[in-house]
Amino acid sequence: MQDDTTGGLPELQEETRAARRRTLELLVGVVLLSTLTGLAINLGSTVLLQALAPGQTLLLAGICVALTLLILVVLVPRLSTTLKEFSEEIELLLPLLVSRQDVAVIALAYFGQLDIIHDALLRRPAEERQRIADYLHAASGKQSAEARRAVTRFALETAQFLLAVDLVKCSRQLLGDEARYHKARSIARMQVGIVKGEFEQLARQSPGNPYFQRLTQGVPEKILLPEGVRLRLADVGQQLERATGGDDITLLYAEAGRDVALRITAIADYSEHALPTRTAPRRGLTSRTVLRNARDQRLHELAEAEEESAARLDANPRPRFSDAEEGRDELRDEYGAAHAKLYGGNEHPQLLRIFVRFDGAFRIRLLSSERRQRGLYAWSVALSRLLARADIEVFMTTLKEAGQRTPNRTF
Repeated sequence: MQDDTTGGLPELQEETRAARRRTLELLVGVVLLSTLTGLAINLGSTVLLQALAPGQTLLLAGICVALTLLILVVLVPRLSTTLKEFSEEIELLLPLLVSRQDVAVIALAYFGQLDIIHDALLRRPAEERQRIADYLHAASGKQSAEARRAVTRFALETAQFLLAVDLVKCSRQLLGDEARYHKARSIARMQVGIVKGEFEQLARQSPGNPYFQRLTQGVPEKILLPEGVRLRLADVGQQLERATGGDDITLLYAEAGRDVALRITAIADYSEHALPTRTAPRRGLTSRTVLRNARDQRLHELAEAEEESAARLDANPRPRFSDAEEGRDELRDEYGAAHAKLYGGNEHPQLLRIFVRFDGAFRIRLLSSERRQRGLYAWSVALSRLLARADIEVFMTTLKEAGQRTPNRTF
């Protein structure tokens, strides 16, 4: 069967045959051009030799040699260097259970990355959690710019800690002893060397992020990195003081000499997933999908009851002439009660969205040894793909494969 995507092949064959018919013309043109250029250079050299003194001729020759060497030094590395880049964008989900006195991260089934944040937030002092809860209440009402800035910092520091821990775990997966049992074991073999480090040394780089200042269960003590790579944590608070809502700030990055092995940035703002309301039960399909997978049994049951009640209300469409026909009011009252238990109590869910980007860039020099650079590039790309498992799209795909109903997300 002929592949239509190779439709350019006949034109290429025709151009080749046409070039063959003009071979003599091309040969004569090249010979004449080379001859005339050489003649012009020889005549010019002869005139210069006659017009200049011997000392001036030697000086001119030296200048020409110096310029030739300078051009070689500048152009050869540029012509023999290949730039390899990669990038990935994800959306982090931060589901919270907020009350007037406290805030907690909602642990989810099929989304183990949130477990470390759940435990880390519980270890923060009660007065700090209450302050965050106050900011969340004030920011949700859009009454305080100060509260929104505080929630933005809380969300981005949470994302920084989550991604730093995940990066260390994923790097160990690629370079550790267990790598020999995975398909990516060739990445460890590509490295010139593997260096061990301490997570505590990394945590000291971000004294303003409170998550790094307390020992959290599940945080690895050791770090495995390719030789020549250094991890750097950026100060989120200082960057937010200068950033606006549309700016990007750096969370962490991995240096490899003059190359950027991996840089993780985030938009200096956050948004929220819509929640269902009593008058708009069809709203908030993403929130329903998330909350029905809560590991907390009480929250899971309340979310399932609210979703089932909304489905029954949606299955009984609005009457043509009246909204008060038999059965309709009971369904609305039933949904109102289920909605109030989940969203109207002392504790209510709130789902934050954080938009993150991974990128890296390597200059691979073809005239020198490429093993180190290609090994670092392979490590960076594989690490970026593993970190992208925290994307909400991956979570939704996992739920869909498990047979759950998921929304058709457009962004």
